[in-house]
Formats: sequence, structure tokens, C-alpha cells
Amino acid sequence: MSTIPEIVVFPREKTGKGNAGRLRKEGLIPSVVYGLDVSPSSISVEPKTIGKILHSEKGLNAVMNLRLDNSDQTRHVMIKDLDRHPVTGRLTHVDFIRVDMDKEVDASIEIELSGLPKGVKEGGVLTIVRHDVEVRCLPKHLPGGLKVDVSGLGMDEAIRIGDLPALEGVVYKLDAKRVVAVVHMSNAKVVDEDSEPEE
Repeated sequence: MSTIPEIVVFPREKTGKGNAGRLRKEGLIPSVVYGLDVSPSSISVEPKTIGKILHSEKGLNAVMNLRLDNSDQTRHVMIKDLDRHPVTGRLTHVDFIRVDMDKEVDASIEIELSGLPKGVKEGGVLTIVRHDVEVRCLPKHLPGGLKVDVSGLGMDEAIRIGDLPALEGVVYKLDAKRVVAVVHMSNAKVVDEDSEPEE
């Protein structure tokens, strides 16, 4: 199991739009920590700290040990949501959610396809039906992503949820028959026959 990174955050006594703007001018990102039936806490964090997490192996699915500056108070958290400036792309707000390392969490895992399918070489088209998959597992088992080789995929063949690699402690929440990617003739219509209406 990889080491859980520690990030230092700063208490934020004042909230509101004006105070958030002041924090950003000081080079900090206003943030909130919530979850586990505990009252939300307003904090701030350095953007470079979040940047390192986002570029780590597990990315958004990384579990962090959040420590309050000048304190021994710590808490395991994950990034729940990010806001970015619409023009510059800079981070403007981060939501953290508390996690219990002994309780399962639900998360979305990105699927990365690699290789050129045999069916494409024969004139077919690879259509990606879903770019991520919902999973459930303990926080320590959360992967950063899934790499799937599709080079052996022939014409009219598909990769389904059931074909994804088995991961320790990880359960795929979608039905095993659901389609991830399929190779078909260019004029064929792709239908995920096992799809269900959105809840």
C-alpha cells in the first residue's frame, strides 16, 4: 500500500465572497471539509499542495492525511470537488470529504484504453461508450485509474465491465454486461443493450 501523503491546511475563521477573494490574493485556496456526520470546517490550502496531489499516481482518488497548521490535529480526507477559474483554469475552491479508512467509499475510476484494435485495422471504428466506472472499496484500495489493452478487439467485439481487470478489494458497481468500448462498422449504431435509465 502506498504511503498516504500529508497536507497542511490553515484555519479560516471568516467566510464569504470578500474573504475568499482576499485569500486568493494571498495565494491560498478557500476550502471546506465535511462528511462523517461532523460539522463542516472552513479552511484554506496552498494551490501547489493540491497540484501535487492531482498529479500523483492516484490523482483525485488519493487519500490524504489533512493536518491543521501548528497543530497535531489530523483527519483522512479525499477531494470531493474542485472549482476552477473559467478563463485561467486556476483552482478557486476545493471541497474535501472526511473518510473512515475502515469503511467503504464509492468513487469514479477513469478508464484508459491503449492499443489499436484489430477490428480498426480491418476498417472498423472504435467507439468508447464510457470513460470511467463506478467502484466501491476501502479508501486504501482506490486505484488512480484503469489501463485496458484493446489491441485484441476484433470487429463487432466489445470490452465490457466484466472484462475489466480484477483489483484487490474493489467491486465494480455496474453490471458485468455493460459496454465500455466496442469496434463496429462505421455506419453501425452502438447500443448499450444493458443500459438502465438514470436514477
